[in-house]
Amino acid sequence: MYLQNPFVLSLLGLLAVSGLVVHNNFDYFAKTEDVVNGPLVYGIIILLHSVFGASGITEKPQVLDKVINNTVVKFFVLLLLAFAAVRDFEDTIFVAVLFLAITQLLRTKEERKKHPYIL
Repeated sequence: MYLQNPFVLSLLGLLAVSGLVVHNNFDYFAKTEDVVNGPLVYGIIILLHSVFGASGITEKPQVLDKVINNTVVKFFVLLLLAFAAVRDFEDTIFVAVLFLAITQLLRTKEERKKHPYIL
């Protein structure tokens, strides 16, 4: 019930912002980040989590369901997620296309007939 309280939620937000400021971008695991932050690895991780991962909220507002069912919006959100992951516009396009291609390749023939346009 605490996560229903606006005061508690505001406090959590304030603590998160304070942590980001105090952290001051110190790099604790530089070598690990070099591997994971590559556009291919990080892009695929983010896309897999965003598309197939568990929902971060228990139930989305209905207006979001209506908006996200639009194919153009789905593709735009996919590009935003890929851009957030790879932080380079050109790599964004390549990673998104690669992700969509792999997703479609992993589907069975019946699934491909049901979802011919991937999104």
